[in-house]
Amino acid sequence: MRQVYLLLIFSLITIVSAGVYLNKPSVPAKLQPVVLPSATPPEEVEIKAATPEDPGPIATVVSPLTALTKTSADTQPPAPAPPSPSPADHVDATQLPAPNHFLHKQFTLTDRSDFAFSVPQHIVNPSLRGSFRAFTKNNPDSTDRKPAKIDLALMNEREFEDFIHGRSGDATYEVESSSSQAVNYAIPPTHDRPERYHLVFQGSRRSSVAVVDADFTVTFE
Repeated sequence: MRQVYLLLIFSLITIVSAGVYLNKPSVPAKLQPVVLPSATPPEEVEIKAATPEDPGPIATVVSPLTALTKTSADTQPPAPAPPSPSPADHVDATQLPAPNHFLHKQFTLTDRSDFAFSVPQHIVNPSLRGSFRAFTKNNPDSTDRKPAKIDLALMNEREFEDFIHGRSGDATYEVESSSSQAVNYAIPPTHDRPERYHLVFQGSRRSSVAVVDADFTVTFE
């Protein structure tokens, strides 16, 4: 019986203690302060003036005209290829042949006489220079010799072949029915091969025989 009373007393003490605990006001939790980082002022950049020892960065200024010129140059078509050199461009003026005095004499002309010469290759300005006088052969030692009319022609190889075979054609240079004549004729230039020419004297129909004094030279320049 005594144990029952003790159990009841313990239960009553427990219930009273629980009621006191529940009626006790709650204490708010203590808040911890939040520490914010201090604001650091920005670092100032020191601006230095340019000096001869330290000029600083160099700026490139492009003018509108420079930009336009560069753009035009980039859009221009490529330049055409240079023309191929002609044979005359390979002439070495320091090694020109000496003048050729191919005719310097007196001769009798009955029908036709020709004197040949050649112009070497790569000659830009060949020239035929000289003169002739023709007179009758009746009295060649007389001081009053009568002039004789003759023809003179300069022919290349093709023209000469046509002439001796009776085919009609032209001559490179000609003098008709003259008893004396000074000649200074520019021969056509040669290219990659030499050219052969014939200086042809031909008697006139009125004079059967003539005596000719001739002096001719071909020069190469």
